[in-house]
Amino acid sequence: MITFFSGNLTTSDKVGLFGLLVVLLPVADGAAKTLKPSTDVDLVKVSGQLAEAVEAGELAQRTQLLGGDNQPIDVAFTSRAAPSRVATGAAPTGHLSQISDYYRRLRPQRLLITGAAGAGKTVLAVELMLSLLEWREADEPVPVRMALAGWDTTEPLDVWMTGELADTYQLSKTTARHLIDRRCVLPVLDGLDEMDTAVDDAGSCRAAEALAALNRYQAGRHKAPLVVTCRTTTYDALAERIRFLDAARVEVSSVTATQAQRFVAARVLTPADWQPVVDDARRHSQGAAAHALSTPWLLTLAVTVYEADGDPSELLRFTDPAALRSHLLDRFVPAATELHTRAGNRAYQPYQVACWLGILARYLSDNARERRTMGGRLLPSTDLVLHQLWPLAGMRARVVDIALSSIAGLVIVSWMVPIAFADPAAIPFLVVVALLTIGWVCVSARVAWPVPKSISPNKLRTPQGRRAIVGPVTFGVMAALAFTMALVLPVAGEPGYSLVRDSVLNLAVFLAIALIAGLAFGLRRNLETMASSKGPNALVRTDLRSGTLVGFSTWATFALVTAISTIVSEQWSLAEALAFCIFLVGFFGGILGVLSGVIWAGAWRRYLATLLCTRSRLPWRMGRFLAWASDAGLLRIAGNAYQFRHLELQAHLADAEAARAHDAHARWDARPKR
Repeated sequence: MITFFSGNLTTSDKVGLFGLLVVLLPVADGAAKTLKPSTDVDLVKVSGQLAEAVEAGELAQRTQLLGGDNQPIDVAFTSRAAPSRVATGAAPTGHLSQISDYYRRLRPQRLLITGAAGAGKTVLAVELMLSLLEWREADEPVPVRMALAGWDTTEPLDVWMTGELADTYQLSKTTARHLIDRRCVLPVLDGLDEMDTAVDDAGSCRAAEALAALNRYQAGRHKAPLVVTCRTTTYDALAERIRFLDAARVEVSSVTATQAQRFVAARVLTPADWQPVVDDARRHSQGAAAHALSTPWLLTLAVTVYEADGDPSELLRFTDPAALRSHLLDRFVPAATELHTRAGNRAYQPYQVACWLGILARYLSDNARERRTMGGRLLPSTDLVLHQLWPLAGMRARVVDIALSSIAGLVIVSWMVPIAFADPAAIPFLVVVALLTIGWVCVSARVAWPVPKSISPNKLRTPQGRRAIVGPVTFGVMAALAFTMALVLPVAGEPGYSLVRDSVLNLAVFLAIALIAGLAFGLRRNLETMASSKGPNALVRTDLRSGTLVGFSTWATFALVTAISTIVSEQWSLAEALAFCIFLVGFFGGILGVLSGVIWAGAWRRYLATLLCTRSRLPWRMGRFLAWASDAGLLRIAGNAYQFRHLELQAHLADAEAARAHDAHARWDARPKR
């Protein structure tokens, strides 16, 4: 040992020590593999956790769908049997409160829920999900609701459902794929009618392609369980081309006058004001008043409008159901805004709300009508996801996104210039860092649809989470030690050479690289998950937080190792060393960490670019506004997306926005010419 530290090593000593270090590399690799978390998935445990997350989300969704109430209308439904290939065990009739028992009797358990627009198909599906979850056994599949409108049918059904599961809940793609492949998930596919603007014999039809894929969906030798919702008129048109096979079909019935009266009595402060409307609906079952009370959606619409202002007997003036619906839809946004403001929430002007929602509704409706694609992806027709709204601004959003990441990368690279002038020996290392930063910026610029990432520091408290970090870091440290010895041992014993000092300096450089690479790899590869079902706004926030965490950890580690190597070489006092460490960690970890986080957080950066490009047309705090609109009952939350409360509301607002835009163009064209 004395010979080693004095630097007087023979050639055989050097070869022996270097050989020992080389042997440590496969040992470190084996340690990293051993410490890496197992890829085996405990499906029973994961299914239980998924069931809890789904139940929490659907309970909140149920309250939204019921307009803030917890007592749904116990709508009836009737069986509509097809001529052949139907599920057995279907009773002729049933009610919403009996839907779970009705479904469990089906063989195979494949159910199609149809009804008129606003009849309560989604509410019936959600009620079924919650009932199944309440009495679920450990080996039963977890019902998960997915919006069919977002499915590009050129993608296999299993692949699409895996992505939906991973995007919505805190699951890795591997875990989600296991759950889908083992049929541990009961897909509740909502909105078959929302896949196409119209269904006819001419041209392609995504809904028909979807039905063909659903008919092939198997669980071993048997048909896999499924639940699908669709409007009656749409499915009847589809049935002329293709049917949903081996399934029971139920039709949601209209709300009766008695059910409407009970609903009104439970919701409004003055039920007597509604008595003339209810009486007229009883006397004239085909009249406009009866139409307004015929579905849960229209009933909720009417109650909201007249709860804010007006006399409900005004409905008796209408003779045309279409004119009545248009009247209620025109007043719904101002009424919902007024009621939400009265409850002490943030105040928006009704015309602002209508204008902003109209722009978003027209964007979605145009996507559906024209089947627009961008960046190799079919644009959404119902879903508003914050970081995926950039097509609203066109390619400008991507240009601004590239500019943001380039500015952050330029600042990171610029600090290297004075260091290179001060210490030419550091130039090779700085060049590597600069090239990595530039490459990072280029890669982020090429991504058309960035995926939000989530790194949970809480996982480091678990044995699996710690193993995820220890493995890559262990390998990195051993590799750094081997590379250091490979450099210093061949020149040990040379005049003026200090083995201890130069070993520490070289080891500091390699150790910094090893710790940075090992920490980043461990965090990203083993702890990274998709943003979970904490709400749509959590996606971009979590993405930025995760990027900042990785950036701070990387640069703080680099700063700490650099400080230690400098302190050893300069022989500073304890106070000087502590101040230097704090400065470097604060500068590198703070400033450069945040800038690196901006480059990393592609989803957050794309959202920011969208806001910058649409600031004159849409609210600056888009996420906050959409959350407000959801609380006000204008939107609803479906997984990680916002959706309009009803497709009819989306279409009405889109038409109103198109009319406003047309009038604005007409006024511009009619202006006096100079």
